[in-house]
Amino acid sequence: MKIVGIVLKDKSAPASAAVQSLVEYLRKRSIKYYIIPSREGKVTQALLKKIPATDLCITFGGDGTLLFAARMFSQYDVPIVGINLGGLGFITEFRESEVTDCVECFLRGNFNFDERMMIDVHIFRKRAQVYSATGLNDLVISTGGISRLIQLEVASGDKTIGTYRADGIIIATPTGSTAYSLAAGGPILQPNMAAFVISPICPHSLGARPLVVPSEERVKIRVLSDHRQIVGTIDGQMAVDLLHMDEVCVEKSEKVTKLLSMGNRDFYDIVSEKLSWKG
Repeated sequence: MKIVGIVLKDKSAPASAAVQSLVEYLRKRSIKYYIIPSREGKVTQALLKKIPATDLCITFGGDGTLLFAARMFSQYDVPIVGINLGGLGFITEFRESEVTDCVECFLRGNFNFDERMMIDVHIFRKRAQVYSATGLNDLVISTGGISRLIQLEVASGDKTIGTYRADGIIIATPTGSTAYSLAAGGPILQPNMAAFVISPICPHSLGARPLVVPSEERVKIRVLSDHRQIVGTIDGQMAVDLLHMDEVCVEKSEKVTKLLSMGNRDFYDIVSEKLSWKG
């Protein structure tokens, strides 16, 4: 018997109506389901124990809700369907009206997987690892309080790229290239590319430009500033304070996020729609 995990952003009217329609459909098909709120503090151990046996995850919300789900479900190779409830949404591909069609395609085996690269982030302090996390979109290093330039040394592989004086820096996956990195002036990458985008945030030098590097190389950022509030954030949802001379390493993860695709819209269709390229 199939088991579906449903991840909700909130209990707003659109979410409630869309989920109720899905729940009625699942009950008619005798498919088991459970619901997870997209907030870390509200996910119980009982819910976490259900994830390894889950066949399909369906998220209701925006890209943030899917990013939350990716951290939990991707480690068990569970495919995800992202239902967009009205926001911009580059990775929440489907509309509310398409949710039952997605489940039907999954049950019939009439679908493809769109595998998205993830990143592992490790933070070292005095050569000892003090933090690690996995994300789908990006790592952002910035000041946590009043806007103030920080100094960061960046390397890719065994080569030092340079030292940036900026409001911060973004290391994005191809999936994350359409998120904060895009707003900071970074390029859009095809999701299946094996690369990272390094995007400085409001750099103090006109010569500082976004850079694309191969994902086979580990990107290392050393914090050279001694400010009190420098923060590393993964996917905009997990934050850790950084200290002077901390080293942050970003590398391609062995885990991938599997997004279910029905093949009716490709990446360029989605980007064109979201950015109004066709007028």
